[in-house]
Amino acid sequence: MTPFKTNRMKKIALFIFLIIINYTLKAQTEKYPKGIYMRFQEVIDKNPSENDTVELEKRTKGKIKMNGGNDYQLNPVDKNVKRKVLKKQVYAYSDGNDLFLNSFKHELQFWYSKVEGENENYFVFNAGIPMNMKRYGMESSDISYMFGGIISGFSAAKRALIRLPYLMDKNTQEVILVSEKNIRDLIGESSDLVMEYEKETEKDNVETLTKYLTKWINKK
Repeated sequence: MTPFKTNRMKKIALFIFLIIINYTLKAQTEKYPKGIYMRFQEVIDKNPSENDTVELEKRTKGKIKMNGGNDYQLNPVDKNVKRKVLKKQVYAYSDGNDLFLNSFKHELQFWYSKVEGENENYFVFNAGIPMNMKRYGMESSDISYMFGGIISGFSAAKRALIRLPYLMDKNTQEVILVSEKNIRDLIGESSDLVMEYEKETEKDNVETLTKYLTKWINKK
């Protein structure tokens, strides 16, 4: 093999190596370090202020039906950690792989919701029915027809299992309940996505809304 070809192959190999390293570093920095985030700014900075040992529990349907709340909760392992602090005061928690937002901070029932997607400006997550409906532009009378009527059609126990799609603005901390009324405004920049959404027969279905919200956030 000539020196020219050898040098060229070395350069190609180095280029590929640098791409892999860059991708790996990017993947690592996009994750949130394991720990407890007491304030929103800590989440943005990816700098948890507490590293107390806690247990992340995936709550069962039976537990949610009985006590309400979202899908994940934090349990103290250290006796010095108070349960009420984990339930009401913590802003978010990361297990090193996924980020979990304390939905109580946004009046979306107790305990934590897993972030399903994010980009530079937004978090997407699912959480329970708002505790303060007016904060999310809803009236009690809206329940009977929103989201395909699933909220009004269930008993209180089954209502506790309902998860609705939410969007959090990272710049303002505003949390938006996404429904058929506003999803077009959100995804409007992507005309092809709007056209695809308009073909759906169940536009206010929670799964449909979540699907298009996730597609939109991944494109931005």
